[in-house]
Amino acid sequence: MAIADRRKREKEQRRNEIIVAAEKLFFAKGYTNVTMDEIAYEAEVNKALLYYYFKNKEALFFAVYRRIVQVLYKIYEDSSKLDIDGLTKIKAMSEGMHEFSKSHPDEFRLYIYAGSERFINTDNEDAKRATTLATGMWRLVVEAFLQGIEEGNIRDDLDPVEMSVYFNMITMNALNVSPVFRMILEARGINQERFWEDLEHFIRPALTNRPLNSPDKQEKS
Repeated sequence: MAIADRRKREKEQRRNEIIVAAEKLFFAKGYTNVTMDEIAYEAEVNKALLYYYFKNKEALFFAVYRRIVQVLYKIYEDSSKLDIDGLTKIKAMSEGMHEFSKSHPDEFRLYIYAGSERFINTDNEDAKRATTLATGMWRLVVEAFLQGIEEGNIRDDLDPVEMSVYFNMITMNALNVSPVFRMILEARGINQERFWEDLEHFIRPALTNRPLNSPDKQEKS
């Protein structure tokens, strides 16, 4: 039994070493510019052994991607457990993603890239597990919206599921500004940090203020 356990640990260690090697190359050169030959060389294994652990480059990509999503899920989960109101939890989640994008720019770039169409409808196990975690992140956001609505900090005429989709789209795009838009903003004297800070000034009133055609507004007019 001890021998079997040791072999299992050794296999897992070798698999992790290959993932680390692939991750290093994906970060340095981009997914499309990396070959399995380069990964085998970086991991110091022959190609036969490489293909024993991973059937292709896409499988390796998803192994790396899964690790990134695990970290992000923990960030969202920790935010959801804070003893604060729902609206502040949503802010904590977005700030967590913001800090991740700054401290781990390569991982964040790969996370964004994983959402491209080329990786849709895969049967890869790591991809499925990553999707489960990503779905879990979305549910935590929905729960935070529901909490905020119940507490009265977020408008009760908003659909929490729809708002969670907006939250994800806005957060990801705000942290992944295209070079053209970045140039336009910089010409206005707006750097990335200010752009991110200004986003809350735009979003918070939309979540907390009543719409113009609300019953409260109609009664006052």
